Amino acid sequence: LQDRRKKGPKTPLAPKLSSFQKEIIYGSMLGDLSVERYSLNGNSRLRFFASIVNKDYILHLYDIFKPYTNTPPKEVTRKKINKLTGHIQTDIFFSTLKYAYFNFAREEFYKPIYSVPDRSKLETNDLFKNKYIKVVPLDIEKNLTAVGLAYWIMDDGSFFRSKNQIIICTDSYSKEDVLRLISILTTKFNLSTGLIVIPKNNESTVSVSNENNFYYRIRINKSSLPTLIKLIKPYFIPSMYYKLGL
Repeated sequence: LQDRRKKGPKTPLAPKLSSFQKEIIYGSMLGDLSVERYSLNGNSRLRFFASIVNKDYILHLYDIFKPYTNTPPKEVTRKKINKLTGHIQTDIFFSTLKYAYFNFAREEFYKPIYSVPDRSKLETNDLFKNKYIKVVPLDIEKNLTAVGLAYWIMDDGSFFRSKNQIIICTDSYSKEDVLRLISILTTKFNLSTGLIVIPKNNESTVSVSNENNFYYRIRINKSSLPTLIKLIKPYFIPSMYYKLGL
């Protein structure tokens, strides 16, 4: 089957997504991948981006989704200094064209803000200009595979050598969403995990009763690293091995 955009300029025909590509999308959507859709009945496009440090990763993703694009990855230098590094940051990104094939990602991972109780997420994220918020789908367990887990960790994983742990940054999700992901990692992938709670403001007076005052992250414990590495290393590209401590 072939697919075209419903409206606008003619878009090249593109093949149906493979199972491998869909698995990558599910995992990457838990990370930094975003989906843009400008009308309720329109088609969607994917937007991949990363720090220039991980340029090889973006080029790798571009090779996989190249049939759905018409321009190669571009580099952009941010105007503001990165607060974590103290330096001007350069990113690399690419977008696909709009295809109906990508609508599932938009429909499953984005919900109208009026259905999401945590409105604090609207403060800084440009995704909410269209009044939608990114969420974890309720049925993500059936669609998250070892392939998806690999790309999720390549997106948002960090290896902490001092404790031999992997931390997955899930700051944009609610506590409920993060706990659901932890449950999946534990039951489906047999990993020892934990919840990390980080105050949004570095103050000792933060109310623990208000979940909106905290970021929530996932910890994969040292004891599970051999299991995790055996499971996902086959899908990692060599330049990203550092996220596994390799």
